Amino acid sequence: MNKLCVYLPCYNEAENIDSLVCEWISESNKLKGEGFELFITCVDDKSTDNTLRIICDLSKRYPSVSVIAHSQNKNLGGVLMTSIRDFLDKYTSRDLMCFMDADNTHKPFYIHSMLKKLKAIPSDNACVIASRYQKGAAVQGLESSRRLLSEIAGFYYSVIIRVPNVKDYTCGYRLYTHTALCAGWKKYAEKLVECHTFACMMELLFKLYKSGCHFDEVPFCLYYDHKAGKSKMKIFKTVKDSLFTALKLRLFLR
Repeated sequence: MNKLCVYLPCYNEAENIDSLVCEWISESNKLKGEGFELFITCVDDKSTDNTLRIICDLSKRYPSVSVIAHSQNKNLGGVLMTSIRDFLDKYTSRDLMCFMDADNTHKPFYIHSMLKKLKAIPSDNACVIASRYQKGAAVQGLESSRRLLSEIAGFYYSVIIRVPNVKDYTCGYRLYTHTALCAGWKKYAEKLVECHTFACMMELLFKLYKSGCHFDEVPFCLYYDHKAGKSKMKIFKTVKDSLFTALKLRLFLR
């Protein structure tokens, strides 16, 4: 049976990670019916709360759950690279990697529409994005100023980066084929993800595109009102970094 390998980036997610992992476990039987055995890897990025203890306990309760613990904080880009390396080292060309936020804003049940969409892409070098900008998508609990900022950023990326079939350049909820990540690694190796901030998601998307990846999207609801704890995103620093990263990618990766 093919494997669906879910990677969860964890930094101070003690209030969220248990329920998220349990939601994934509840999808196991349906995923088996679709031909996939579920494996979950929680990557702890040197949390300062009880996150690591909780995910270690989860790994004891559920054989399909494993833990990677960073000895130092590497931020989202570092966790993303750890996940990609682990996936390419341990799994095969028939397996898939899912990466998503671990703060309960992304719901596991969308994986089924993502798998269906992936089958419709006429290439093994492919990625499906859970998008806030497709018909039927929604955002719950996000203040209007943040939502406006996100929409403006999305328009900017679509002008500067211009990847076919992509509207949501920054959402971290994605499904990658092994082939797509292999092609990206072959072309860029350790430089596949250099940005450590939230802009790493846009960077990976564009570099995979330059490596021949085909993209498509499914609509989903971002449940920001389900998130417990404070946001880790520093808004203005993230915006500045994202704007610069988009220009850098466009100029130097033509």
